[in-house]
Parts: sequence; C-alpha cells; structure tokens
Amino acid sequence: MSAIFTPSADKEFFTPFGPMLGYVRMPPNLVEYLNASMSEQLEDHSASLVGKVRQELLFPKPLVDAAAGALGNALIEYHIRASHRGTFGDYDHTAKRYELNIMAGWFVRQFENEYNPLHIHTGCALSCVGYLRLPEGIDDEWAEDDKDHHPTHGHLQFAHGTDSHYSVSNFMIRPRVGDFYIFPSYMFHSVYPFKTPGERRSFSMNLSVVESEA
Repeated sequence: MSAIFTPSADKEFFTPFGPMLGYVRMPPNLVEYLNASMSEQLEDHSASLVGKVRQELLFPKPLVDAAAGALGNALIEYHIRASHRGTFGDYDHTAKRYELNIMAGWFVRQFENEYNPLHIHTGCALSCVGYLRLPEGIDDEWAEDDKDHHPTHGHLQFAHGTDSHYSVSNFMIRPRVGDFYIFPSYMFHSVYPFKTPGERRSFSMNLSVVESEA
C-alpha cells in the first residue's frame, strides 16, 4: 500500500523519492584493529566479486563482530530513518526490536591503476564501505586531478536514476581514512583507478536489519 502524505506544517520541504545514504566517522580503535587484522592469509573472495583489484579478503567472525559492535547502532539508525522517511513518519520504531544479520564482510585492497566497475550487491538489503588506508602522496594526485573539470581518481561514485531538473543521478565521494558510508544494496556504485603507488584499503559488508516486536 502506498504511503499517504498529510502535511504537518504550513510550509515544509520533503524528499519522497530516491534512496538515502548514511555517513558516520568510525572509532579510531576500530580502524586500527581492522588494519592490524588484515592478512593475506585470509580467504580471498576476489573470484566471486566484480572488482578488478589486488585482493578482496573475507572477514572471519571476529572481524564481523568487531565491525558490528562499533557500527551496528549507525546501521540500525539508517534503517529506522529510511523507514520513517519512506512512510512519511508512519513507522513506530519504539515498538520494535532490531538485530543485524551480516551476510559477509571483506577487505578491498586496491592498488594503482586498479578499479571497481559499476555494480550492485545482491542477497542483502544494505551495504556499506569503510576506509582504512590511502596511498601516501595521493593528496598530490588529487590536487592535480582537481584542476580538471571532472576529478575522479580513486573516488567512489554512486549512481541512481536519471538526471533531471532539481534532481541528480550520481554522487561522488573522495575517501578519507575513518569514513563509513551506508547505502541500499541495489544502488549502483563504482570506484575509479588512481596513479599513486600504494594501497587504497577499504572494507565492505552486506547485511539486513531484522525486525521483531519489542
């Protein structure tokens, strides 16, 4: 059933269409822990993923638990806010209990000239990306790239829908260590290559938020 909108003020601006993104700064100790736990001995999941990158290494359970413990509240808050937004507020989160169901987590190790083509994630409701390391000197590459009319080097780009008046179809992110983004799993996204020697390290997780009566 479609949500029925009833104005609650004499003037308001609202966004009834399109997906929502979430952002949060990760705790420094989580970034440190994940970086210290990255090992080439972890199971390489690259053959099952679309990335044209060096390695995509699966999280063992302790890393999934650590990420869920530090970021779980933000992931659940995204779910609640998006549910409120999609029903114009007709959603009582106080009457519900929430649990994360994380299907998979993995490190993404991208080096110079590598990239991640346009893709979506399947078998889940939400996806996310957190940034753990950037190549030393990439700020110089970005400063040079910024001179171009459309800088992209090493950036994450989301795409949804078609450009129109008062609406855009893509959104670009320049990664910073400690940044964490949440997005619907169906949202198309890609990562552009860069030239600076070194590793652009991030991690992703696929998950759903399970609701039950409180």
